[in-house]
Amino acid sequence: MRLINNFKFSSIVWILFLWAGQIASAQESPVWDKPALRDSIIAILSKYQILHNKLNNQTDPLVEREFVHLFANPKVQVVNDLEWQSQSTKISIEEYIIKVSDLFPDGLTINLDLARLTIGQPKYDRNNRYIIRIRINRSLNGISGGKVFSSNQRIIFQIAFFYNNNSPGSFAFYGMDLPPKGQNFITASVSPALSGFVNSALGSDERLGLRKGTGYTGGIFYSYYFADHWGIGSGAQFSQYSGSVSLDKFDAFGGFDPNFRDVRIDNDLWFVEVPVFLSCRTKSSNRWEFSADLGLALGIRVFESMTSSAVNTNTGATMVNIITDADWISLMNRLNFGLQGTIAIKYRFNNRLGILIGGSMRQGLSGLDNNNHTDFVTSKYLGQYNPLWGDPGKTVNQAFTVNLGVSMRLNKEQN
Repeated sequence: MRLINNFKFSSIVWILFLWAGQIASAQESPVWDKPALRDSIIAILSKYQILHNKLNNQTDPLVEREFVHLFANPKVQVVNDLEWQSQSTKISIEEYIIKVSDLFPDGLTINLDLARLTIGQPKYDRNNRYIIRIRINRSLNGISGGKVFSSNQRIIFQIAFFYNNNSPGSFAFYGMDLPPKGQNFITASVSPALSGFVNSALGSDERLGLRKGTGYTGGIFYSYYFADHWGIGSGAQFSQYSGSVSLDKFDAFGGFDPNFRDVRIDNDLWFVEVPVFLSCRTKSSNRWEFSADLGLALGIRVFESMTSSAVNTNTGATMVNIITDADWISLMNRLNFGLQGTIAIKYRFNNRLGILIGGSMRQGLSGLDNNNHTDFVTSKYLGQYNPLWGDPGKTVNQAFTVNLGVSMRLNKEQN
């Protein structure tokens, strides 16, 4: 008896194991042939467009029936954008056909931008059925109640299909939604930079040479897209600006000549900056996205460094710290205001996570120095101050960066 019970128990366990294996196998996502899926999706969308444009109050019931058969069942919910006041509601496809006939007795023309649709990743639903989300631009045009009706927006079709005998089939519409208008993103980036300082007076002085240096920018940013293409954002970033001023030699003044040539003063400033920007974006596919930001950034200087060197014309030895300007920090503005812009290409791994590469620029708008510095014409570079402040109030910082970053969407897409 015990042997029989053990056999029964083992059989039940084995059956449950096979059943679980079948479920796991059914849920396992195959390697999708995206071109084949795209062809099938375009075929059902094309048929949807053709049949929809035949709907009016004189339509043959066979056409209406054929149109309904494009959907998984007559109760499938679609967006009611036939009435402006009802755009946030959804109705069944049966109700939709009735409203088209009542509101647009002469018909409503629909046009789908089949060349620019984007296809999501199929998601397992049940019983070998998968749901795939399609984003597409759609325009509607007609006359209702003597008024011209026109709508042009991006919509989401949910299309269901079955995966049997190792191939997808039985494509049908499972629903329709409007994309969520509000989307929230967090982006973190690290950017090597070519940076420096610009001063119009120094640029016009042939004795002086301005050189850029290597810097960097790193930060984290929040963006809120209130429409498909437009958004706003802010964040915090830590930036280093490096640049140098060079001079062939010190000019003699008052009979004193320090005999220095190849003078070089290196300046490094570190800022914490808070940018506020306007964003725009456009998608070329469901994976690739192009974006651009433009805004203003307020910076606060937290660290600074100045080093100087020159070659002694008599000995040929390189001397360091030849500039001993005790006032160069106290005569600098701690706050800095500037214009900041970014362009980027983003690749999305899925609906949440993506990486980006791009470039950006930062142009100072407010002077780093105050207007009460010693006049360099009088000082003749005798080691009394930093020549970067050649013309007070005109020195600004610049940076050109290569951006490398990661972007993550915070909110899920609405169903």
